[in-house]
Amino acid sequence: MCWFIQVLFSFTCLAVFSHCAMDECTDDSSRPQRCMPEFVNAAFNVTVVATNTCGSPPEEYCVQTGVTGVTKSCHICDARDRRQHHSAVYLTDYNNQQDTTWWQSQTMLAGIQYPHAINLTLHLGKAFDITYVRLKFHTSRPESFAIYKRTSEDGPWTPYQYYSGSCEKTYQKTNRGFIRTGQDEQQALCTDEFSDISPLTGGNVAFSTLEGRPSAYNFDNSPVLQEWVTATDIKVTLNRLNTFGDEVFNDPKVLKSYYYAISDFAVGGRCKCNGHASECVKIDGFGKPVCNCKHHTKGDDCNVCKPFYNDRPWRRATANNPNECLPCNCNGKSAECYFDPELYRATGHGGHCRNCADYTDGPNCERCLDNYYREASGTRCLPCSCIPVGSLATQCDNTGRCSCKTGVMGDKCDRCQPGFHTLTEAGCRPCSCNPSGSTQECDVQTGRCQCKDNVEGFSCDRSACKLGYFNMDPQNPQGCTPCFCFQHSSVCDSAEGYTYGETKDLWGMMSNLNCGDIVDVILTSIFCYLVTVERFLGNQLLSYGQNLTLNFRVDRRDTRLSAEDVVLEGAGLRVAVPLIAQGNAYPGENKQTFVFRCTRYTHDLINAHRSPGAGYLDDVKLITAKRGPGSPARWVEKCTCPQGYVGQHCERCALGYRRSRPDLGPFSSCDSCNCNGHSDTCNPDTGMCDCQHNTAGLSCERCKDGYYGDSTVGSSSDCKPCPCPGGSTCAVVPKTKEVVCTNCPTGTTGKRCELCDDGFFGDPLGENGQVRVCRACKCSDNIDPNAVGNCDRETGECLKCIYNTDGFFCDRCKEGFYGNPLATNPNDKCKPCSCSPYGTVDRQTSCLQVTGQCQCFPHVTNRDCSTCQPGFFNLQSGTGCEQCNCNSIGSTNGQCDIGSGQCECQPGVTGQHCERCEVNFFGFGLSGCKPCDCDPEGSSTAQCKEDGRCACRPGFVGARCDMCEENYFYNRSTPGCQQCPSCYSLVRDKVKNLGVVFVSGLFLSIKLSSSTPSLLCPFLSLHCLLCLACLYRCIGTHSKQKLHDLQTLIDNLGSTSETVSDKAFEDRLKEAEKAIMDLLDEAQTSKGASLDPFGDFMILTCNVSLA
Repeated sequence: MCWFIQVLFSFTCLAVFSHCAMDECTDDSSRPQRCMPEFVNAAFNVTVVATNTCGSPPEEYCVQTGVTGVTKSCHICDARDRRQHHSAVYLTDYNNQQDTTWWQSQTMLAGIQYPHAINLTLHLGKAFDITYVRLKFHTSRPESFAIYKRTSEDGPWTPYQYYSGSCEKTYQKTNRGFIRTGQDEQQALCTDEFSDISPLTGGNVAFSTLEGRPSAYNFDNSPVLQEWVTATDIKVTLNRLNTFGDEVFNDPKVLKSYYYAISDFAVGGRCKCNGHASECVKIDGFGKPVCNCKHHTKGDDCNVCKPFYNDRPWRRATANNPNECLPCNCNGKSAECYFDPELYRATGHGGHCRNCADYTDGPNCERCLDNYYREASGTRCLPCSCIPVGSLATQCDNTGRCSCKTGVMGDKCDRCQPGFHTLTEAGCRPCSCNPSGSTQECDVQTGRCQCKDNVEGFSCDRSACKLGYFNMDPQNPQGCTPCFCFQHSSVCDSAEGYTYGETKDLWGMMSNLNCGDIVDVILTSIFCYLVTVERFLGNQLLSYGQNLTLNFRVDRRDTRLSAEDVVLEGAGLRVAVPLIAQGNAYPGENKQTFVFRCTRYTHDLINAHRSPGAGYLDDVKLITAKRGPGSPARWVEKCTCPQGYVGQHCERCALGYRRSRPDLGPFSSCDSCNCNGHSDTCNPDTGMCDCQHNTAGLSCERCKDGYYGDSTVGSSSDCKPCPCPGGSTCAVVPKTKEVVCTNCPTGTTGKRCELCDDGFFGDPLGENGQVRVCRACKCSDNIDPNAVGNCDRETGECLKCIYNTDGFFCDRCKEGFYGNPLATNPNDKCKPCSCSPYGTVDRQTSCLQVTGQCQCFPHVTNRDCSTCQPGFFNLQSGTGCEQCNCNSIGSTNGQCDIGSGQCECQPGVTGQHCERCEVNFFGFGLSGCKPCDCDPEGSSTAQCKEDGRCACRPGFVGARCDMCEENYFYNRSTPGCQQCPSCYSLVRDKVKNLGVVFVSGLFLSIKLSSSTPSLLCPFLSLHCLLCLACLYRCIGTHSKQKLHDLQTLIDNLGSTSETVSDKAFEDRLKEAEKAIMDLLDEAQTSKGASLDPFGDFMILTCNVSLA
């Protein structure tokens, strides 16, 4: 019990530093506390790896009794037999004292003894806090063995404890040594306490991990012991067997009694979770176990803090302090942090935040990054974004505004002030722009001035109108006026000699006059339009680009405007704008001036009256120019015209040019006249040349009809008359320069219309005799109209007959075809003969043209000679069909197979001509042959005779050999009919000799069940006995009456109409047997004499039969 007390002491030590195995990681107030998984046998049902196990191959072992000379009990260890194997699974299974299982090694006979060791390795799956390791031996305990452990699965093995009767010799350790305070508490000790050979079975060894360790009572504060009790693997090394010393005699029986055997391998402890978990679980229900960590820890052993819980270093939980991991304080700006030892020593908080959001910085994300400022709400930091080149510093104030350099503006100092450009380290420089051509602003990067729409140049100076524009004017919002030039030139300039003319006042001419005295009135249902007078119509190019001004007011503010308040018409074009176009304001009750920049027009239409309400028009003026002295009118253009155009505005075509589109008037482009040398002039509007020299066309580009040549050469002899009949047209072949007619009369063709056209025949020029007009060929509609060369152009003979036709006019079928070649439907024309090569004489392929009948061999029929006549076959012979010659009696209809000649036979008949019965059939006749149907067991062959009777085996009779003959019976246990016992024959012969009438009951027809035939002989034996009794006819009258009654009893055995079972029949037989034996005894007694030898034999035989 010493080991038990020691283990109990260890348990008590663990209880002191653990208080108890706590199941909850928080107390009743939800405060964290130390928790540990339950105490378990960590080895239970965990597979142990053994380096040696008996049973492979099977071997004998003996049980050690400890008494010399006593016969040992020996058994077999067989790894293949579940009842006799002792594998390592028995080390950690359920330990049942009533049904002990154990692991067992090979015996000493197989070499199991020092220095050869055996290792038992237990892989726990994860780290455990080990309390004890216990081994229960099924044999005597070893003389020397050791326990090792590993702290990690891939770490080195560390000795845990040595057990040896020779500690110093085997392990170089002091026997029963101990550890003093201050010494290494992770050293393994050695003891001989459990190394005695007794008991021979059931001995225990228990190792307590904390026994004899001075710091065990202060376990929470002893990292050395915490690491000492940690193990992921346990290994037991068996070094030396305990013996009585008799193994030196090498007696096999003795050597077989020494081996290692362990019935239980237990490891007590807790799943190692460092006080931060109350249970270990398997992920997804399988795999290795891991701690279900609490206190914001993680890892297989809860050995690290979770991410973001690094405010203090990870520690193992103790009874007084759960040492839970605390979250970092990042002020909600980060979800990542790490433990900073320096910060922890300085502040007591080690959580250092990383990747702070919203541009914050600091260990706790408590401040803004440099060059950032906190917004007014104080929730986040924003970048200052000060532009370095424009800012005096990169740091902004608390509102985000930067300090800017000279000429620079913006909260971020990112742009030049108006009138400045080119942001540099020195600030921005002032712009230098022409006010007439620019907006007084310039590009802040390059200093390039922002020109008006029609102006260009770096400074938008006076000479910088864009191509296609002229007259830079400070009053012009676009800067320059576009060149008009009727759109023929983009190069123009101000014309010289023009000055400001009078301002034409339309309204002054209309004062105090009615609307019709001076102006034309255009009336609609609600509008009155004023049309300008004649002096303002016509060419108004001198007012191009100038302003039309008018004063206008309405008497109601809500007066509706139209889309055509001012209409300009000219050169076939019409432009309409409302009063509010070109930046004008909406008309009101007060007089307003409306300004419109003019384009081309012929007259104005001004809507002078609005509805509802009244409108008032006044002071309508149009600026124009004139030739003469005065202020220069720079808006009048002088165009630089391209070739083909002339005039101040390029409004006319030059001499030798014409308008490409006369309908556009002066807006049409001018193209040079092209008459190919056959005319010097052309119409300036249409461009039509006055062609000469037999030419024609808009540009004299072709010869007149009936002439040929190249009119583009430019000489008077370009076009010559065509050498074609009837003045038809002709053409010149480009390569050969040959003249060919292009419009020959119908049916003719050729270069000079000298040939008949394809599909025609004749001799139009009489080159081969008399002149013959070309006529269409006639081929009976049996040609392809799209084909070329269907007939001979001289004779008219058809050359390309189709639809299998032939002949001069395609009016008959080709050889090997038949039908109607003149049928309208192509499918009804000529079809192939398709004569059979086997049935046609000489394998001919031709047939009669009308019917298509082929010439057939004898006895061959059908149009194509493809079938034999009825009663004939073998068309493939090539000489005609052969007669079937079917037997008139054996065949059904005299017909045969057209290929093989096999006749169609009656049932049971066979042969090429149906001339004989099939095998196992007989009776050849008009209805065929009948089957023999011989019984397969009773017949010697399945073939019967001509009369239908079968050849029977010995013992069988009947036409089908399906019955046993007299004095034979059928027994299914033996094949064939078996002969009845000799009693039956002897009685029959004896009766015949004595002249006794044979009992008719001998031939009873017995209705029995299927298994009854085996009882037939016993039944017949009863008749034998009855007949024997009849021999004693000298018996008295009383006995004769009994004999009569017995006969009746035997007759009734099979007289019933019902089926008799085997059991019932046997009962009746026994009843009859008893009656007969009684009668025999009575007869013998009454006669007083012994039977003759025949009688004795009969009695013996019958008795044997009954038995």
